[in-house]
Amino acid sequence: MSGAEPGPSRARLSGLASPSAKQSHFDSSAVPPPSPATANRINLVTYGQSTIKALIDPSLPVQDVIRQLCANAHLGVQEPPALFALRDDDDDELIDDANMAKKIEAGANFKLCSSPTIEAVDMVDKLSSRDDRVLKMATYTLQRLIRETPFTDEFVARGGVKELLNVIRNHSSGNTLAYALTSCQNLMEGFEYGWEIIDNTFVAKVVGLLVAQERINVCRPATAILKKLVVSGPQDSPKTGRVVTDGRDAAASSAPAVYRYGFDFIYTEIQRERLFLQTLVNRLGSSDTTLKLYSLSLINSLLRNVSDDLFESFTSELEKLHASKAVAWLMDSSRGDELASSILEYQSNVIRAAHRRMRTVVTPTDKRHAHALSYVWLQARISDVVVPNPAAVQNSPPKNGPRTSSGTTTRHKWRRIGFASESAAKEFGRTGWLGLSCLESFVRSDPDLYSKIIQEQINRPEERRCMFARASIEVTSILADHWAIESGSYATSTTYLPYLLSFSKVHHLALRFFLRMWNESGAAASDFSRVSALVRSQVDEALGQQDETSRTWAEVEDAFLHSEYRTVRDRQMKELEVDEDHSSKASIRNLRGRIYRESYEFVRQQRIRCLLEGAWFRNATVSNVSAISNGSKQHRKSTSTVDTAVPATRSAANGASAKTKPWRFYRLAPNKKFLYYCDSSERFPIRGGLDDLPERIDLSLVTEVSQNGGAGETTAAGGAKAGGDLVISLLQSPEASLAEMQALNASQFSEWTDGLNMLRGEGGVISTRETADLIQTLTEIGIKVKLLDLTGEQIELPASVQPPALPSTTEFFFAEL
Repeated sequence: MSGAEPGPSRARLSGLASPSAKQSHFDSSAVPPPSPATANRINLVTYGQSTIKALIDPSLPVQDVIRQLCANAHLGVQEPPALFALRDDDDDELIDDANMAKKIEAGANFKLCSSPTIEAVDMVDKLSSRDDRVLKMATYTLQRLIRETPFTDEFVARGGVKELLNVIRNHSSGNTLAYALTSCQNLMEGFEYGWEIIDNTFVAKVVGLLVAQERINVCRPATAILKKLVVSGPQDSPKTGRVVTDGRDAAASSAPAVYRYGFDFIYTEIQRERLFLQTLVNRLGSSDTTLKLYSLSLINSLLRNVSDDLFESFTSELEKLHASKAVAWLMDSSRGDELASSILEYQSNVIRAAHRRMRTVVTPTDKRHAHALSYVWLQARISDVVVPNPAAVQNSPPKNGPRTSSGTTTRHKWRRIGFASESAAKEFGRTGWLGLSCLESFVRSDPDLYSKIIQEQINRPEERRCMFARASIEVTSILADHWAIESGSYATSTTYLPYLLSFSKVHHLALRFFLRMWNESGAAASDFSRVSALVRSQVDEALGQQDETSRTWAEVEDAFLHSEYRTVRDRQMKELEVDEDHSSKASIRNLRGRIYRESYEFVRQQRIRCLLEGAWFRNATVSNVSAISNGSKQHRKSTSTVDTAVPATRSAANGASAKTKPWRFYRLAPNKKFLYYCDSSERFPIRGGLDDLPERIDLSLVTEVSQNGGAGETTAAGGAKAGGDLVISLLQSPEASLAEMQALNASQFSEWTDGLNMLRGEGGVISTRETADLIQTLTEIGIKVKLLDLTGEQIELPASVQPPALPSTTEFFFAEL
């Protein structure tokens, strides 16, 4: 059939106007002329080179619509209707019962094409081809199709995933490899089935590609695939729903088979590729923002899921590769952009790692600890000494009698480098392995300086010596208090802490400052706590008590290396005058940490309850929003209606424009996996549940919750600008936004921004000052209540109070108390 419209007998698909009509064709003489108000409901339908106009009843099932379209003589369809599907002619979106009515209302153009089953069979056949041109086109198309559930079900059932993995295994470069990797990424991010056949050889291939390849379109999906595997361990399996057996509810016990990977599975292959972690860290400096985001997300996932037995070796390796330095550079160069959440998550991971090291007890039986202690001793370049034991000498036998060296002498080794006793390992009780690693790092940074310091202290009178090892432990403790490492309060900080990422370097500066203050003040052994207080004051001053990013590294160095003793002392005395709390006490720090965690969890639950309740937002329109998600539908919105159909050319319908509805209601699903929504021209009461919300966003595809809370214009993903304030963007990548939500007020903006962040399980990053202040306020109130003992604990209250007996005489008086 030719592509031209029929002449005198131009037809419409009128049988779709009524659910009871099956197939009906008649010429235009029987059709009344359309009114201007209803003509826009006409939808163009294309098959091959033929195009017709149809009036489609939106209440009909899609399969009935397809069956009647196939029966239309003007389209010339020869095959059975079961072999066909309906798609949007503009964006190739599959039309189903859920989105057909909205597409019809928007005046979409449709095309009749192969069904998902036929497409899946054809795709599997093409993936097994040896023709590079066929493979390239197949993998390119597969990137889109793999996101559709009907296609993916058939594709998986016919062994398509195996063929896809073989394509990746057999290619080392080129667009075919890039398309195949992206298809695999889309499958893994959209579905919890089908990719459980991934094995260690495939992982080794992807790891090798990341090291060997420089092409961005290969490195992006390869990095995303590894991240998905890292966070797919058995412990990450979502809680399954309930199934019905014999008419009764029973908890489903089996988890999806794809949750069989995890950190250990991936790290085994990473260790075999010597340059993998180095390459991953180097890519944090890439010019491509998405690749930086994916690389940092993979590092965060590895840090968050590292197993206990590999924690120390893995974190130490990242330190040697200067991963924190690379992230600190991102803090300085990427403030306020889409990397912010991932940077804050890395910062939280650093705090958790430091907290874990503080809790790791130093013991000589640990080879790593013993090696560090041995290195610290050897680099001092001194020898141990034996000194008389005064108590033993007084009680010793006569000069010519027997005498045991152990009873009359004491061996000094660890005391000579500044420990308080000969049990060096026990000296790290407060700071644990973190304290020892900082001491070792100082020694390794400049062994000559360290040896010179020890020699200088040994040559002083004992009462004037600065106990170097003890000073190092004290400085570590001061820095840990400054960043609240013990309590974990800063793990949810909304601000960048660049100098936290340089913990060892700050420790070096602060320790040298400790020694300088000791010398300039002429301190004695009894003045150790006084000098410690000076260092604590200087740490807060040098690093900035509110915002570390306001200080450059040069300013921090200058504050520690050149501040005069008198200036520091005067400031510290003024601070003591106004300091009325007891935050420096260990018991109060522990109490603060516990109450902070309780306050954080309370606010977290409150924020998530706001999401579950739902709220109206302004519909922020961004021109280049790319909504790509499993179950989410990108569509054009229109307020036009059509009541009849008339013949017209295809180009006439393409000029129709859709107006964006100004309001959108969002509600989190009870399973917390999807965000449901609906658009409207005005706000109206939304019933409980999800029945009023036909559209949804798969939250597993959200890689970043970007937000703009300022008063100026917002630069959205990809460079488009969205007017207005308080815009929350759910980003799949820096170039693709799944949703733009403009909050109605600052409270709603804070609740939803942090609620979505806390929901993602990516470290619980807090993005707004309002939430951070709320948690801090609850923490301070909780501490004061505990300190004032106003809880009523251990107080017995009687069930009823009996009034006392009346006086028997009037001979009494009221005492003046």
